[in-house]
Amino acid sequence: MMSNTKHTILIIMAVAVFGSACESIFGSKSDDTNDEIFKEGRIDPRLENLDGYAPVQPFWGGFDAPNDVHIGFDTFVYVTDNQGVHLLDRADLSPRRTINLRGANAVTQDRLLNIYVSARIDTVIQSIDPAITWDLPAIFKIKNLNGAGELEIVDTLIFPFDDASLSTSAAQNARLNRSSSNNYENVEITGLTILADNTLYATRTGPQNNINQIAAPDNTILEFQRIEENGVPTEKMINIRQIVTLNPTTPSLRSAVGLSSIASFVTPPQRDRLTDDRSFLITQSSQSQQIDFRVLWINAVETTDGLVFQQNSLLLSQDTSQANGFLYEAGKFLNPTDIAFSGDDDSFIFVVDAERNMLFQFQANGQEGVNPPAGVEAGSKKIIVSFGEEGAGLKQFRNPGGVAYFRTIVYVADTGNNRIARYKLTTDFE
Repeated sequence: MMSNTKHTILIIMAVAVFGSACESIFGSKSDDTNDEIFKEGRIDPRLENLDGYAPVQPFWGGFDAPNDVHIGFDTFVYVTDNQGVHLLDRADLSPRRTINLRGANAVTQDRLLNIYVSARIDTVIQSIDPAITWDLPAIFKIKNLNGAGELEIVDTLIFPFDDASLSTSAAQNARLNRSSSNNYENVEITGLTILADNTLYATRTGPQNNINQIAAPDNTILEFQRIEENGVPTEKMINIRQIVTLNPTTPSLRSAVGLSSIASFVTPPQRDRLTDDRSFLITQSSQSQQIDFRVLWINAVETTDGLVFQQNSLLLSQDTSQANGFLYEAGKFLNPTDIAFSGDDDSFIFVVDAERNMLFQFQANGQEGVNPPAGVEAGSKKIIVSFGEEGAGLKQFRNPGGVAYFRTIVYVADTGNNRIARYKLTTDFE
């Protein structure tokens, strides 16, 4: 709760922690080959000669409709589902630790190893009516979920109270009205990502998107940084910006219509220096209107007037002599639910689409597929390795909701099949 909020808010939050603490957050096996086999699982040898992604078995189960998956800077795996947020080692077949958070739907980790989870919270606001419990969107900042110390929720960002464009109690309370379709209970935080300086980006959707008012539209991206006291950063977060230059109602190459996820270009593994680029990738999943380009790359550019966010028109240049598919291809996606950037030398972009039941893979230039192997005739096009269809097979999905990448392995939160599916590109085999 921000200090300028005059309400007394009672947070009714049950947090249950199960499983044992992790022995060490950076432990590893002495044999690298055994370590990879132990952590990543096994590949069916019959699939290794195929062009594309081979399933890494076994898939992980024990979830209740998993909707997001994230590999942290601590190399642990974090999954959200209907129960809350789960911690897994890459060798685990089921969660080793769980925090129950109602409505959990997105997870990320900062470089200080704090976990952020978007979920819902029950909140009583005495000044409105002490008999009413409000169901509001929230972001929970969790310390030591990986077992490195005592587990603690160090901050809880509750909306509308942690939106800096709503600076007064009257503005914050105005939409807490259950007789109105604009009630803030209809707002949702849908995606989270981290920058190199531990800035948090959060995507938000909702019914109020009037651009001619002081309050930020619901369809926007919020930027949070740590609050400083006497020049020292604390665990508490504050909203410093709403990226309102993205149009909340009209689809374009710079819009924010029905945002479903966000990814920065800062990804594990942990490094001494990561890119300070504040650009990001977003997905738009609104089904209420036609959206030709549902996946967007938004560039953050420093100008004399400060930081501005611009469309990436370069991705419209599609060289059909090099590829048959493109990230900026009108109608390519129907309901993209999550996006991830690989962050290694390949710089792949991964998208899961819940309507097409597919995992898409692109290069950073927007071309779909991977480069042909050495020895292939010059001028050959990219090999498309995107795959998927509806079903429960090894390369099928039901309403996939999340995607992550780490050390050549792609992880998919296969929501309808209650599993985390894993895949490795066959050209990565030695």
